[in-house]
Amino acid sequence: MKIEITRKDFIKSWQLAERFKDNGVFIEADNDGVVTLKATNFKTSIKCRAEGVNVLESGSAVIPVAVFGDMLRKSESESLILDINSERGFLKAGKSKAKFTVIPTEAFPNIPDSSESENIFATTCELLGQLISEGGSASSKQTDFPKYHGVCLIRTKGGKIKIVATDGKRLSLSERECSEISKETDLLLPSQPLKEIAKMLTGDNTVQIRATETTAFFILNGVEFAIQCVDASFPQYERILNNVVETSLTANSGDLISALERIDIIAKTTPAHIMALSLNPNGELKITARAPEAGIASEEFLAEINGEPMLVGFNVGYFFDGLRSLGTGNVNIEFSGVEGQARMKRVGDDNFLYMLMPARLSEQDKIADGEF
Repeated sequence: MKIEITRKDFIKSWQLAERFKDNGVFIEADNDGVVTLKATNFKTSIKCRAEGVNVLESGSAVIPVAVFGDMLRKSESESLILDINSERGFLKAGKSKAKFTVIPTEAFPNIPDSSESENIFATTCELLGQLISEGGSASSKQTDFPKYHGVCLIRTKGGKIKIVATDGKRLSLSERECSEISKETDLLLPSQPLKEIAKMLTGDNTVQIRATETTAFFILNGVEFAIQCVDASFPQYERILNNVVETSLTANSGDLISALERIDIIAKTTPAHIMALSLNPNGELKITARAPEAGIASEEFLAEINGEPMLVGFNVGYFFDGLRSLGTGNVNIEFSGVEGQARMKRVGDDNFLYMLMPARLSEQDKIADGEF
């Protein structure tokens, strides 16, 4: 195989492929002048058409990412010649030359192909990216049991796309209407590779989602991502949620995040990462944290509070995740009691819900009036 590379165009395709590599990137140049890149880390794979290439001789090879990628990035020439035989690769860029070992093509695993998949739905990249970012915010690291930890449920039903995640202590649910749903189904996908793909979903270009029984495909602009589905049952999350409201809080998300960032200086030094929220119907919100060896932190400000007075504890990191996913603007938080769930939403917007369970406060976590 021999190809001529225009670096500034080719490097965009290469960098996209190498993000999902395990070891090498499979490169194939056909007789029609098309160059395709393939890469996989066994859970996620990518296939894309390379830009900025001219095929001089057809062929295929598996290129080691660490070596070739650095050569490509550090080259001072915009025009390069890549020549590969069965064992060696030769790269020429102006007066610079390099020789490197290539990986046998038979060592590259077969990656999923979408040719026999069913169309599920299509939407804009921007919308799907937002759905994944919001709906996947409550996911944690994937575990062997229960398998739904670290997983996102993508559900198409009733003209809507829903993305849901839970780790048993919190739940995130994002939904939007979609007119391009071809099949009502559930897809259970690992959240980490899904979030990696979401970072690339920008703009109003259309992304098409297709699936087989074992694999989901995300197809856009000549790029095809494939993620292996998780064989597990997702909890019946509708039964988890309730509408009980003992106390409600409406405040600016940015104000809460700023206060929590200061509180977290102390809270993060404790094993449980706990803070206490004191809510009073007169509009006073007090947030405190105590660490025996680090000290005490306290934040107070006025907010719209309705219902019963309440002192309730939460994991600061989980609370942060919810607020950051909600973004800027005013948020409404409904508390079901000191042992019941708290539900966060944007004011006037029901498209995204973040629910988390409180943490039990010890006597040490409680800070008495006048103590600080």
